[in-house]
Amino acid sequence: MARRSRKTQISGTSAVDSSVRSWKTAFYVRLSVEDNGKDSDSIENQIAVLETYIAARPYLNKVDIFVDNGYTGTDFFRPEFIRMMEAVQRGDVDCVLVKDLSRLGRNYIETSQFIEKICPFYGLRFISVNDRYDTAAVTGEGQLWASLSNIVNDYYAKDISRKVSSALQMKMERGDYIGSYAPYGYQKDPQNRNRLLVCPETAPVIRRIFQWRAEGMSYMGINRRLNDAGIPSPGQYKLNHGTLTNNNQTGRRILWNKHIITEILSDVIYIGHTAQRKGHQSLYEGIPFYRADRGEWIVVENTHEPLVSEELFEQVQQINQRSRMTAKANQGKYAHLPKAVNIYGRKLTCGGCGRVMKLHRSFNRRRDKAYFTFKCPTYAEHGERGCSDVKMRKAELDNAVFAFIKTQMDIFLDMEQSLRQFLSIKRAKPNQKGHQQELKELRQQLERKKSIFSRLYMDLKEGLLSQEEYRHHRAILTEDISALEARLSELEMIKAESEEQITGEMKWKFMVQRFYGADQISAEMVEAFVESITLEKDGTLNIKLSYMDEFEKLYAANEKLREEVA
Repeated sequence: MARRSRKTQISGTSAVDSSVRSWKTAFYVRLSVEDNGKDSDSIENQIAVLETYIAARPYLNKVDIFVDNGYTGTDFFRPEFIRMMEAVQRGDVDCVLVKDLSRLGRNYIETSQFIEKICPFYGLRFISVNDRYDTAAVTGEGQLWASLSNIVNDYYAKDISRKVSSALQMKMERGDYIGSYAPYGYQKDPQNRNRLLVCPETAPVIRRIFQWRAEGMSYMGINRRLNDAGIPSPGQYKLNHGTLTNNNQTGRRILWNKHIITEILSDVIYIGHTAQRKGHQSLYEGIPFYRADRGEWIVVENTHEPLVSEELFEQVQQINQRSRMTAKANQGKYAHLPKAVNIYGRKLTCGGCGRVMKLHRSFNRRRDKAYFTFKCPTYAEHGERGCSDVKMRKAELDNAVFAFIKTQMDIFLDMEQSLRQFLSIKRAKPNQKGHQQELKELRQQLERKKSIFSRLYMDLKEGLLSQEEYRHHRAILTEDISALEARLSELEMIKAESEEQITGEMKWKFMVQRFYGADQISAEMVEAFVESITLEKDGTLNIKLSYMDEFEKLYAANEKLREEVA
């Protein structure tokens, strides 16, 4: 019985000591249905619950709040969740706090994977307030409860998916409009949100767009005329009327573009028909989102007042078809010339508007040679009204990025070589043997102190110590043990220092070994090294490489050793 008491005391001491650590805590809040882009009471209530919880626990230090408003919990492809995990990877966050497990997610497999695999991998503490679940103090019973909760949440989401899908299918088949927002040119009937009425402000714009196209005006011509006239685009119109969406909170004027014009000029909504289910997904059937073929659309005719006649609509469709055929034929003229692949993808953006740079192919006058240039898509479509003329030849960009990565690899190798030299000098210094002896003595002292500490509680229970004596001795021993552990940790760190241990697990080391012999940039190299590239108007490239914290770690180790061997 005495041994059980001592074991309990030791375990209790560990639990208390571990709580002293300060945790960089992130609030994660999610709501499935977007309330016109504004934080709803549910969002506010979740935050209030988390604020109350953290107020009573000073060791949880709030560093940020991540809010996914209007995103489903059936997968983890949510912008704020992704941003939060980037903060975890940088070390800015080491604890995540949610109101309940369903806020984290409603997919049993992915949620369990996050808790059981991702959290331990990053040393991430996860707390679900209402479920009383905390990975720092979870028991077998708590783990079982969390698993059951995830299964229930997953089943709930699939059951809701089945019921909602059936209800929406019935609405679409009888011609009810189920979109979140009315199409440009229409407004929702205040008495029946599934019925469309003509919008007196925007309907004339739709009619003009169709008329201009029927007169032979190009998509870009229509686009320019609308922007020149200062007519708000659909996204700008929503913003002007207080409707916030995920796409109109850019802080810049939202212009008409070719994509919007193309969509409008092919949409049967403007001849009074409702075409829905253009995209489809089904959680309960396990079908991910996909763009449906026209044959899968649900089309109901004559559901609302048309804005253009069927004759005008058909005339425009014929013009659109001829335009597509001409464009296709023109592309065929240059089929013999080389094409290029954009190896940078979404990592290359314009410094002016933030949009992803697009790769354009151009030709010389004889049409026998192709050139490739990255251009800002906003400027290409809207000119200076939208952005600056930000562009760079692909060959020039490739050479610049490759040279930058090559230089960084050389710097890494130089630092690694310096590290080995400093370590060699340090090992040759006579005080290293003194460290070994001190380490041995410290371990012996620490073992004695811990042994005395573990007997204190039994001495108290057996009456050998009073409460006051127990507290006094416990305080002294705790302080002594902490001091010994700190010094021991310092000496062990010095002993453990080696080039292999400092750089052995670095991703940079493996990447340098793989790519150092390359003679040109490649998609694999970009994926391995590059986090982002911003191209400025003056041609400046701002290149941010991945895992730069490893560079800082190696540099710090070099500087520390440089001082020690000086």
